[in-house]
Amino acid sequence: MNLRQLIVAMTATLLLASCNDEDFVAPSFLNIDAIRLVPTPGVPYTAAEGFCSADIVSCYVEALYKGGTKVEMLGLYQLPFTALVLYNGEVEYLVVSPAVKISGISGLQSYYPFYTRDTLRGLTLTTGDTLRLDTLSVMHRVARKGILLFEPFEYSPETATEGSLSVDSIQWHRDAPAEACSGRGYASVHVPDTLITVPFSIKRDFVVNDPTAIIYLELDSRSDIPFEVYMHARSSSGGAIERQRVMVVNPSSDWRHIYINLGRTWAAFNYYPTFHVSFSALNVEGKEGDLRLDNLKLVTTSALL
Repeated sequence: MNLRQLIVAMTATLLLASCNDEDFVAPSFLNIDAIRLVPTPGVPYTAAEGFCSADIVSCYVEALYKGGTKVEMLGLYQLPFTALVLYNGEVEYLVVSPAVKISGISGLQSYYPFYTRDTLRGLTLTTGDTLRLDTLSVMHRVARKGILLFEPFEYSPETATEGSLSVDSIQWHRDAPAEACSGRGYASVHVPDTLITVPFSIKRDFVVNDPTAIIYLELDSRSDIPFEVYMHARSSSGGAIERQRVMVVNPSSDWRHIYINLGRTWAAFNYYPTFHVSFSALNVEGKEGDLRLDNLKLVTTSALL
């Protein structure tokens, strides 16, 4: 028996011991192993290489029981999980909402509004048994115009460019499937030991006219060195363009998917509609290093499906 199973068993024992016969509800169990992001049927661009790169680490689970009138929040669970449920019988529906680590912070997990929720019907929870849902699938719910940028660094003769990043310090690896996070291509930045930082940026500006919109930058990174993410904008019409640091991303020997909330930084610019995003690879220890990037995506809720 592993630690998770032991905790569930101990919890069940305590509940059984503390209940009176008249208000006792025999528990059942719910299991979900993983949640994956899959292409949206009939929406071709969501099937592009790298578009469904994701890191869904937890989920919120809500339930409406048979004959009930109120949806109950069962909790936020780290994947994979087996949870104790104080109910047995038919379930009208179960809603599973995928959650991610905001800006890579384990203690800051939230439902990601760009992913669909999974609603399951026709389920039954049985006393003492585990309802196994195994791996669930969710989809992107952003319309094409809500995708401000998607750069998978994949080469094709029709789009034979050097990608969306400034090319002065970027190397685009066109055919390296063993090194890429997905597909065959990725980008890298080399920082020699003679430099403290190597800046680079996304080539174009972005415009979001809705001050209530949510804006996220997603990316896959694998790096020997830390790097910074910046946002550039004016605070008012006619004002000077300023730069604000969004976050510092720590090194990682493995590819990891990061969800970076640009909203707070955008607020510092009074939601000025035109903004720019840049990066800075850092040499903090006086040693050379490499930053590798794949599957850059900038999305906004100003155009949700």
